Amino acid sequence: MLTVTGHGLKDPQWALRTADGADITPTVVPVDTAAVADVLGLAGA
Repeated sequence: MLTVTGHGLKDPQWALRTADGADITPTVVPVDTAAVADVLGLAGA
């Protein structure tokens, strides 16, 4: 989950770009804590 606050609320696509303006493809993860932990490298921690 990504929370956008402040000026990001006016342009939520801003959160999907790098500092130089290149687009970022979001990582889609199943709604499952084990899957999220795995994507974050925390599985088995």
